[in-house]
Amino acid sequence: MEDQIEDMIRDVGQESFQQPHSHVYDTLKSDSKTPLFPDCTTFTRLSAVLRLMNLKEKNG
Repeated sequence: MEDQIEDMIRDVGQESFQQPHSHVYDTLKSDSKTPLFPDCTTFTRLSAVLRLMNLKEKNG
């Protein structure tokens, strides 16, 4: 799943974000590499948020 997240961020590209919103791209890239907690190898900050959003969408 982590590879898919990196692919999505790369596909969007920094050019897609206008200057005032360029920090969003940097945050996405950073969160896709930051472990959810120290020594966690399963989830990154971004992957955990995406999983929670999927659960909320599926279950209301």
